[in-house]
Amino acid sequence: MSKTKRVLITGSSGFTGRHLVAFLSQDASLELHLADRTSPKSPHSRFHACDVSEALLAAQLVAKTKPYEIYHLVGSYTNDYDTDYVSNVVTTENILDAVRASGMKTRILLVGSSAEYGFPIDPNKAIAEGHPCNPVSIYGLVKLFATALMGTYVRLYGMNIVAVRPFNLFGSGISERLFAGKMEQDITRYRRGEIREIITGDLNVERDYIDIEEAIKYYSAVMQKGKTGEVYNIGSGKSIPLRALLKRMLAENNLSFKCVKEGTHIVPGKIVVPKIFADISKLKQLT
Repeated sequence: MSKTKRVLITGSSGFTGRHLVAFLSQDASLELHLADRTSPKSPHSRFHACDVSEALLAAQLVAKTKPYEIYHLVGSYTNDYDTDYVSNVVTTENILDAVRASGMKTRILLVGSSAEYGFPIDPNKAIAEGHPCNPVSIYGLVKLFATALMGTYVRLYGMNIVAVRPFNLFGSGISERLFAGKMEQDITRYRRGEIREIITGDLNVERDYIDIEEAIKYYSAVMQKGKTGEVYNIGSGKSIPLRALLKRMLAENNLSFKCVKEGTHIVPGKIVVPKIFADISKLKQLT
């Protein structure tokens, strides 16, 4: 009989966390421990209310759960430097320090972002992991800091860390701060009669979208087979105009594009990259 593996998921109540928990729960050999700042309405039997931006609390969480693996999903996407630095960088540092202090050889998966890349050298070519990282948003910058922590901790302390770099996730319930989530909410509001039209930014922008269900399977594959200290792109390997994505979402709700007003949506502190998509050949070698 195989030994049960303890797996800790930080940020378990978030969009990705909920899907990852559902996926890993299918594996009877895993003992899942979930952690987030606030308890969900129906908490898991092994849920730990913990703000890992506090170093002491992160250390206590690791000491209590003694995980064999950690999926570190805590993060924010506000483009406010102080907020995003704490939730993406400080939490990562605290988890890494907690594992290092414990003396355990815990395998840790960190979640970066395609925003770390910035503008592609050639927008018509897929971006591989070796592409220069020159972020053009605060979010991309702090995610790059967190990725740099991985490399440093692997080199200095021999820690067992690997990272995924997802492009654009897609699925019901995703954050309204992201295009797909905002459109999902606006479509609901439109159907309820709460708004008279759906206002967007430039819909010629092209992104690489991957369904959350597929993405978390890749997260698991990288956790199990990825090389320590390496980054793996997570995406579909192709780009799609936001217009096409929105039309698909509208069609699924029996709505026409006539309800859409395309405008200019500017996010302070962020430069829009017109087109970007992932080279997933490195990922495919694992699956």
